[in-house]
Amino acid sequence: MDHTEATRAAVTTYFEAWRDRDFDRLRTVLAPDVQFVGVMGTANGADECVAGLRGMAESIMTDLTLHARVVEGADAISWFDLHAATTDPIPTANWSHVEDGLITRIRVTFDPRPLFAGAGGDGS
Repeated sequence: MDHTEATRAAVTTYFEAWRDRDFDRLRTVLAPDVQFVGVMGTANGADECVAGLRGMAESIMTDLTLHARVVEGADAISWFDLHAATTDPIPTANWSHVEDGLITRIRVTFDPRPLFAGAGGDGS
């Protein structure tokens, strides 16, 4: 398997396992020292990363709809809608870096204002 295909496989497993709430499977593609930086927080290490993704899945996320994924070498960018019970789907970008078949870095960005508006804020 070449590097691009290994990256694609790891990132595909990450998203499928997160959507399915299969956190044991999700953990299999995270490096022990994975670093996650996102709009809603950061995590250092696989345990913190899984805990954060579990928390998002249990408190906000109802589903994910993947629109596009671009993979080149060790890097993948996924464009998806994050579905939440209190808002319209939220367009989201996720960059993942993969080394030796494991995700070592994740960066996520989206506009969080709809989540705050859905929680009783004004969204601005």
